[in-house]
Amino acid sequence: MLTTVRGEKDYSKVVREFMKQNGLHKIIAFSGGSDAEISGMPKDDPVQLQYKAFARNLEERIIGDAVKKLRNYQIAILTGGTSWGVPNTATLKAKEYGMKTIGVFPLAGKKHVLPEDILDIALCIEPLVGESRWGDESPIFTSLLDGVIVYGGGAGTLIECAHILKMNEAIIKNGEPVKYIVPIAGTGGVADGLPFVWGKAEVKSLCMPFRKITSGIEAVDILCEQLNLDDFINV
Repeated sequence: MLTTVRGEKDYSKVVREFMKQNGLHKIIAFSGGSDAEISGMPKDDPVQLQYKAFARNLEERIIGDAVKKLRNYQIAILTGGTSWGVPNTATLKAKEYGMKTIGVFPLAGKKHVLPEDILDIALCIEPLVGESRWGDESPIFTSLLDGVIVYGGGAGTLIECAHILKMNEAIIKNGEPVKYIVPIAGTGGVADGLPFVWGKAEVKSLCMPFRKITSGIEAVDILCEQLNLDDFINV
């Protein structure tokens, strides 16, 4: 179902009704992307091709392990909904295990969206000002999720994580459950840099793990503990 979102009330209602109809209680997101290329090396170099294959297999292994374990819970999987990188891997794995999926993307990215049989809800975000750009979707993406697993990632992922950290400042003051961030160490980009991103120490300590998480299974274990996912086990 493709839904063009024009305001907070619209997308909130759509997602709330979707969750209720399907007996779902939490939304776990996947954010990021892997730089599967060695800088300065020709694209057709055998080592370059081997590296790309390795990076792709590692992404599928780590994200696949996480999604496989998450299938045991009454949750939806949230991604950017596009047909490449981490969003593609996480969404396809979720459908492979019979899970419900939500994709959030800007109007500018509509042509890259996964098909309707892969995304249960596709939220197309229109710009508030000017032309549509990647990043228009970030406020809605971060508002919807309860927890996020970060794999690699560039500027877009950094915006999302910074937004979550800022949101958590008010969430903590109000005594509400934080939006939890689990970066996968060793995947590069934002995931490896998050521990060093400036932010209030007390906020980061409450919404990010103290130790390095290197596997999808470990990431889900952390989310289960922090978000009480065991209260929502599939029966």
